[in-house]
Amino acid sequence: MKVFLLLALVLALLFFVQRGVFRRRWNRNLTVKIAFERDYVFCGEKANLVETIVNDKYLPLPVLEVGFDMSRFLAFSSDENAMVSDMTYRRDIFTASVRQRITRVLPFEAKKRGYYTIRSTTVSSQDLLMHEKYVEHAAQDTELYVLPARLGADDVRIPFSKIMGMVVSRRRVYDDPFEFAGIRDYRRTDPMKHINWKASAHNGTLLVNLHESTLSQKVVLFLDSEGVGAAMTDTLNEISFSIAAALAERMLADGISVRIVGNGVDVLTGKTLDTGELTGHNTGLYMRRLLARIECRNGLVPMTEVMGAEKDRGDTGNNLYVLISKEQKLRLLPSIESLAGAHEAVWILPYDRNMPERNKMTDTSKRVDIVRWRV
Repeated sequence: MKVFLLLALVLALLFFVQRGVFRRRWNRNLTVKIAFERDYVFCGEKANLVETIVNDKYLPLPVLEVGFDMSRFLAFSSDENAMVSDMTYRRDIFTASVRQRITRVLPFEAKKRGYYTIRSTTVSSQDLLMHEKYVEHAAQDTELYVLPARLGADDVRIPFSKIMGMVVSRRRVYDDPFEFAGIRDYRRTDPMKHINWKASAHNGTLLVNLHESTLSQKVVLFLDSEGVGAAMTDTLNEISFSIAAALAERMLADGISVRIVGNGVDVLTGKTLDTGELTGHNTGLYMRRLLARIECRNGLVPMTEVMGAEKDRGDTGNNLYVLISKEQKLRLLPSIESLAGAHEAVWILPYDRNMPERNKMTDTSKRVDIVRWRV
């Protein structure tokens, strides 16, 4: 009998000792880090989320649970251990032995453009006898930019050609005869007034003067982000962002300055979209990151007001304007025509291929080239 009592006392002592040790030390030298393997991906691409657990002590953790919320638009390859609603709650279970480092890679697919973060995790463990549970929240600081989906060169060939054609046309109009830049061979399309007769006589062939342009080549892209909820509305919004990004990148690579303005709201700054003037192809990634942060909503500032504010800047004569909007109503035409003035402008109009003909905009404009983009 005494043996059983002694054994019971020893077991009780061990129980309270191990519980006391776990209460005080379970989370000491325990680090849990959740991080995206890359800081940006393109929409539709696959990437990895990496869980790293380090138990740097001589106390094993038989059960260690790590839970965190992540947007459902970052879809894990397997729904195992995940509960999906507006957010995906991921719960992973580990066994961390003495002085152990554990790394787990979780593949996912970026389903939608956006700016995503993970700011905290819930970490819990139990003592050796699974009698008591301990919980704490660990701060995290990881972010991911899902950039607008890539479009192929052929996809943007027609609108890009129209835009560059207008840019070239305006360069010819605005050549400054007093800004000499060099000499080249005569072409049949060159005006006679540009022929350098003295240099031609010395060379024996016709040569023409090259002139600097007084017009700074700038293209302003207006991006409409109005409307969310309906599947096709969301699709048209996202294709609009992809078009804007693809056109801007190609123009930047060709030495054209680009500015993107819109009514969408930056989720970090709370301000409406305005990239400022971008120059050089190296600004392409910065531009795409900024577009990733723009949120589409209902009840945004009308694009007529955005274009009206642009006209009030007073620099309309030096810019070529491109509107990207799914809006099928004619109210946007007067605004873009007013900005263009005596020059041409482009309206890229994404639309649902299944839309009834009666709902499609049929009117055209002499100064606005409407490019329809069927989705």
